[in-house]
Amino acid sequence: MDIQINAFAELLIEKEKHVRPRGNKRSDIEYEKFVLSTAWLCKKLLLINSAHKDASIHISRDKNRYKSGRYVPKGISHRVTIEGVLDLMEILGYVDLITRGNYSRQTGKGEQTTYKPTKAFIDYFNVVNSLLPKRLAAFDNTENVVLQITQRRKLKWKDGKPKHIPVKVKKEYADTPQIIQWRDNLTIINDCLRRHWSDLCLPDADFNKLQLQLMRNSKYLYSPIQLHRQTLRRSFSKDTFDEGGRFYGGWWQNIPSAYRSFITIDGKFTDEFDYGRLNPTMLYAEKGLICESDAYDIGIGKEHRDVVKEAFNAMVQMKKDTNRPPNDIDFDSTGLKWKDLKRLILKRHQPIKDSFFCNKGNALQFKDSQIAEQVMLHFAKLDIPILPVHDIFIITRGLFSELITVMRNEFEKQIGVAVNIDDSAKVIPMSFGPEEVDTEHLLSETYKYSAWETRNPL
Repeated sequence: MDIQINAFAELLIEKEKHVRPRGNKRSDIEYEKFVLSTAWLCKKLLLINSAHKDASIHISRDKNRYKSGRYVPKGISHRVTIEGVLDLMEILGYVDLITRGNYSRQTGKGEQTTYKPTKAFIDYFNVVNSLLPKRLAAFDNTENVVLQITQRRKLKWKDGKPKHIPVKVKKEYADTPQIIQWRDNLTIINDCLRRHWSDLCLPDADFNKLQLQLMRNSKYLYSPIQLHRQTLRRSFSKDTFDEGGRFYGGWWQNIPSAYRSFITIDGKFTDEFDYGRLNPTMLYAEKGLICESDAYDIGIGKEHRDVVKEAFNAMVQMKKDTNRPPNDIDFDSTGLKWKDLKRLILKRHQPIKDSFFCNKGNALQFKDSQIAEQVMLHFAKLDIPILPVHDIFIITRGLFSELITVMRNEFEKQIGVAVNIDDSAKVIPMSFGPEEVDTEHLLSETYKYSAWETRNPL
């Protein structure tokens, strides 16, 4: 791959003479940056094409995104990467501009420019799409401890009235012994994840349908699954590094929950387990109390438990009480209004009523991220990969007993009370042939999983 990319960079430089002549020859340093930028862009374009032939990739043209720092890969800059390589690739017909980036000063919202590799680009590299993610696993890793804070950006409407909107930005920070330890621990975890391979065992046709669904889902803004994203980063949301801290970046975190039952590690199926009643247990523990029975049973029926859980967590996250309900919670299914649902939750949790509406959600996330780090670190040192989805852990089937033990021990060690562990493992639908052995049928069933089997050889 590197040899092909270096040759492609040389091809771009040669063709540049005819479409965009330079006044002078590139220096050795400029040439190195050109090659590094070419490699970075080519790998992104090849990987998005391997995810789905109709997928396009967001590439920011904002100069501020390419300022040298811990979040920008070596050799990547706006002048060389965007103006130098990407624009040249577009001129030469190796990428198509799909949608031009935009930004509204009135709303503070915008979209990055999207590009798609052309047939000429794909034909040049002639790679096996099913194997590419494994070959380029975690290629785009940069800083694995991220500080992403929310700033208030002031806007001005046409009528002259000012408006402030929250904007998330990555911020530089100074290393401390604690941050260095977090980075070292995450390096151990990521090295373990890289030594193994997690995948999604779906028939090729179903995998393709899922990719299309993710690309077209405007509600959740899913992007297509990119299996090369096998590692994690840890994201904090406050300068004091005591809020947030959860783990992001793994491809398995970007799929609908129903599909997690099809996740495999090294070709083997998995089980998932989560901390039951995590936030209520931690909030009660702060008071020296134990949360008895189901924290999300407020007397309106078990069928509404998930809605109550979402409402509970929203009330913990909110800065103040309000009559305006949170977005994306299906209250209609309960038959209750927001004020009535709030009242029942507060009544059920009188002992911790002062924990609601005071923006404690990110602080609780930091606590559960500390526990998650130690759970993953324990197994990484045994060379056993664990896939986290916040307070959920996915592990190779058959290792659940030790996982539950470690989850309980780490929670009690850091919080001081016991916690419930929920077995969320789902039954894997299996496809069986006819009663009499039919070789042709078996071969046809196997063929349906050809991409998965290519990545997961026996």
